[in-house]
Amino acid sequence: MQTILAIDDEGGIRQSYRMVFAEQYRVLLAESGEEALGLLDENHVDVVLLDLMMPGMGGMGFLDEMSRRGELTPVIVVTALNSVSTAVEATKRGARDYVIKPFDVDGIMLTVERVLSEQRERQELEVLREADRRGFECLIGESHALLRALNMARQAMQVDSTVLITGESGTGKDLVARAIHSGGKRAEKTFVPVSCCAIPASLVESELFGHEKGAFTGATDRRVGKMQIADQGTLFLDEIGEMPLEAQAKLLRVLQDGRFYPVGSSKVIEVDIRVVCATNRNLRQAITEGIFREDLFYRVNVLHIEMPALRQRREDVPRLVAHFVAKHAPRVNAKAKRFTFRAVAALASYSWPGNVRELENTVERLLVCNFDEHEIDLPHLAGVLPNLREEPPDTLAEFDGLPLQEATSRLERHLIKRALERCGDVQSRAAEMLGTTRRILKYKMDQLGITDELETRAKAQ
Repeated sequence: MQTILAIDDEGGIRQSYRMVFAEQYRVLLAESGEEALGLLDENHVDVVLLDLMMPGMGGMGFLDEMSRRGELTPVIVVTALNSVSTAVEATKRGARDYVIKPFDVDGIMLTVERVLSEQRERQELEVLREADRRGFECLIGESHALLRALNMARQAMQVDSTVLITGESGTGKDLVARAIHSGGKRAEKTFVPVSCCAIPASLVESELFGHEKGAFTGATDRRVGKMQIADQGTLFLDEIGEMPLEAQAKLLRVLQDGRFYPVGSSKVIEVDIRVVCATNRNLRQAITEGIFREDLFYRVNVLHIEMPALRQRREDVPRLVAHFVAKHAPRVNAKAKRFTFRAVAALASYSWPGNVRELENTVERLLVCNFDEHEIDLPHLAGVLPNLREEPPDTLAEFDGLPLQEATSRLERHLIKRALERCGDVQSRAAEMLGTTRRILKYKMDQLGITDELETRAKAQ
């Protein structure tokens, strides 16, 4: 639950805030700037509602103190001073918005929701830009589902806790793991990936912990394990759900104590590592089946990042397609510089069981198979994606040649309206189908004019 800090010297106003927001938010109340600063020190606050005229430290002084501290929590000024100069001055000092007393309940709630949404988008786009600078191309996109995962990754960069990344194959779990390492305090140290499903079960312990010469048949030399190689850095355990139970028990002890014995050795090795795990398996089900330790699950599932399937972030397909065309067309000597909007819309409608990895391979295959074409159109997809059942309406041809941003907006309209039609205009079900929240869906509907269309249609019925 998000937290609102409401600051006002009038008790009645403070109680009004509690009544208005308590159902959806955790509400902290302060009657002075000094008290509010103390609450900021002790609590995570998502947005501040600030009165300007207060005894002691006034609203402007509070804004100055927040600036001095480097505090980035967004502030909405709520005051009876209906003055343009006052609003401008508060904005200069860091306020995000301005509400006049007496305030309308729906109005102030919408203002808070908008400021929180904008703050979240700023944070998430910051993560996206950072990931893009580091070349994590499978993380390209601005869908809510992807940005939510990247925001969790940003939080993981700031701490040293164990991370569990879940999601289907091809969603970029390994890239998120590398991004967390590259953006964290161990960035200058070693990143050591281990694919648990690629190592024979009999050799997993040797691979992780190393072994002494003669420890088992075939151990002709001493070997340093991946745990020791990753000391001071990050160990990435990909597909941890495939790790044998015996190795799981030993891994658990290392996570708890930072110590282990190589196979066949009585000498203890101490390591300081950050562990990031990934799996496409449902670990809770694996626990029930007796093939994954419950205590290890709780130890690795400190920070959980769920990578969305591509079908849950279809609005990112145009950006991904454009990126993969720019990446692969020169390499395969293809003349095509673009996909038509009809082709992109068809790709966005596809289910993509292999996710982003499959999309990239498909784009490259289309470029190779049609290397002499100047653009890839809908008919070209048939030979490469024979199971493509859903095609966009012919009317989408009118969008060919549009700028990417406008074409993407129209594609979003198409996908949202189709989801609403399938769900009988029930927004909560449509949001679930699109892999987003009802609030974000409503924001998009308002932004794209879909809400007005629905209201007009309802009045006409």
